Amino acid sequence: MKNNSVYQALTQGLPSEQAKRLFHGRGGLFDGWQQVNIEIYPPVLWVIVYQQIDEQPLLEMLEQVKNNSEALGVQHIYIQRRFQAGNPVQVFMGDESMLEVDFKVSEAGLNYWVNLGKNQNSGLFLDMSEGRAWVQKYCPGKSVLNLFSYTCSLGVAAAAGSARSVMNVDMAKAAIKRGQQNLTLNDLGARSVSFIAQDIFKMVKKINQRGPFDLLIADPPSFQSRAFDVRRDYQKLLEKFKPALAEDATLMLCLNSPALGVDFIHALVAQVLPEATFVERLANPAVLADANEDASLKVLIYKMGIKA
Repeated sequence: MKNNSVYQALTQGLPSEQAKRLFHGRGGLFDGWQQVNIEIYPPVLWVIVYQQIDEQPLLEMLEQVKNNSEALGVQHIYIQRRFQAGNPVQVFMGDESMLEVDFKVSEAGLNYWVNLGKNQNSGLFLDMSEGRAWVQKYCPGKSVLNLFSYTCSLGVAAAAGSARSVMNVDMAKAAIKRGQQNLTLNDLGARSVSFIAQDIFKMVKKINQRGPFDLLIADPPSFQSRAFDVRRDYQKLLEKFKPALAEDATLMLCLNSPALGVDFIHALVAQVLPEATFVERLANPAVLADANEDASLKVLIYKMGIKA
């Protein structure tokens, strides 16, 4: 794929006042660029290289961005190389002033804290933008259980959507703290929102006692050492938290493993929650188009209690 084609795909989304994925090489639609993703956290262009590649085409394309940076709204270009020990970051353009510091970005009218540096995650998964939009629209008056909440962006979207209550659960204390900060950042602190920094499987009884919940959100990691493996534990998750669901509850079940398709979740739901009906798969942002859609992010919606 010629550099100009990648440049055109990348710059279609620039300039931007919102954080978003700009280029998804991992979708396999740009030959030779499968190990590159590029995102914008205004004013930073954030480039991730997952495996060692011939970087010359990438660097030439980024030089084009640099030459047009003012028109594109880019002040800094950082390249994080995941294949190197410690995930080192190169300052390709600009300076280090936006590295390893908290700064806020916006998406669809909501604000989130992010931090770019050697960590693999910025604090906001941009591929879930459509999921956040759906949650905010669906949630008025609903009680929400947000499992594997990370920095609680889906919980923030639920609160912004006037949910009756939101419970965010994640084992990472730092992520939960950032979730609380995100809630405050959006002036949603007075809402009925709770936070639990604990392994979800150690909190089953307590969480189920707080039910019933109208919406269950589960966005687990594909694999987290000793804590969660989707192949082993997704069924367990559904079994353990089934008692927490309202009779007409909705489930948003997410899966971001390229090795597992929608049939994996369909089969689990059919086994554990036979009373649930599949409603829809949320469309991913257009930039996440994949040569194999079953390998891309899967956000599946199910509804309890509507079968004849």
